[in-house]
Amino acid sequence: MPLRFHGRILVTLALLVATATWAEPARVLEATPPKAVTDFELTSQDGQPFRLSQLRGSPVLVFFGFAHCPDICPMTLGQLQAVVSSPDIAANQARVVMISVDGDRDTPAVLKRYLAPVSPDFIGLTGNPRKVRDIAAQFSAVFFQGMPADAAGNYLVEHTSQVYLLDKQGRLHSTFFNAPADVIAAATRQVGLAKP
Repeated sequence: MPLRFHGRILVTLALLVATATWAEPARVLEATPPKAVTDFELTSQDGQPFRLSQLRGSPVLVFFGFAHCPDICPMTLGQLQAVVSSPDIAANQARVVMISVDGDRDTPAVLKRYLAPVSPDFIGLTGNPRKVRDIAAQFSAVFFQGMPADAAGNYLVEHTSQVYLLDKQGRLHSTFFNAPADVIAAATRQVGLAKP
């Protein structure tokens, strides 16, 4: 397949993903019963090994993104900041984890700089993209690297925009599609109040 034609296919696919993401109505998919998520280890924004199981005992809001993301990630971070800034203790006890889909560029230092203006409490995790792809599969999340956007080789990573809510046992409880912050906060509150 000629490279130019292959590039057109990728661009078309990227546009379809982006269009579907922005046009999708807000909804919440609940896992009944909650789905077990296999524990995993990546590198935190502090350069230390970090396991998902370290967050047991608190609700966890997970999303897959990257520091060079021009639109979806900043919007999602803003929503999650609103959730954890809620005066409702049951909602604001949630931990927020951004898992990088761009491990080649998102070093721990890059993630730390990216997340610092949003919240010092947000956790950024990075690692080998192949390993992250296996982790993402547990959440039915997908991502792929686009073609270089300029002569310098800069590129975007197309990725799903869902936010995932894990309960206090680390099980997948809810998946949010284009859901506003108040909907995410309400579900997080429910999980936060639930007894382990």
